[in-house]
Amino acid sequence: MNELLERVMPEYDYRERHRKWVPAGKVETFEALLGLRMGELRVTGLLLRARGGPSAWRHGVGEVGDLLVLNSMGPRRLIEDPPREILHADVARYTRARPVRPERAPRDDAEFRAFSEPGWTKVVMNFELRSQDSGTLVSTETRVHATDQATRRKFALYWLMIRAGSGLIRRDMLAALSRRLRTRGDRT
Repeated sequence: MNELLERVMPEYDYRERHRKWVPAGKVETFEALLGLRMGELRVTGLLLRARGGPSAWRHGVGEVGDLLVLNSMGPRRLIEDPPREILHADVARYTRARPVRPERAPRDDAEFRAFSEPGWTKVVMNFELRSQDSGTLVSTETRVHATDQATRRKFALYWLMIRAGSGLIRRDMLAALSRRLRTRGDRT
């Protein structure tokens, strides 16, 4: 369980986990996850509209709705093990208005694990699929590790502010995935 997470970030400062059973096999679920679009995320769409101001309130989020969810997140795909697991990772300074990333980001899991330059926060997020009761249990976990104590203290306040929203988005993703799989026979 969580083999990739344990390999890439066995020790962490913060963590959140969510899971949902969906009515499809692992291969179909994995493909649906890869094809999930931002426009399918109901709660996240509302948050994007609220953040976008009056124009977004009247006209929606536009092209953002067509973006693939897994390609739209700050953490980028680091490892993919179809149809079992996808792991995204990022190194950034999240406590700024817009996250700042190092000039040379880690390119693979070995570089990611080895990255220890002070002042940075490392994040991993996975989606793991396990067969369960004629369906699939999809779990997602986010782990965060600061590279030094000062960054850990700064990130603690940021985590306090964003954790609820982050969890809401993850649950929204799982709900959208479930809807997509439940209504797959309705699409032409």
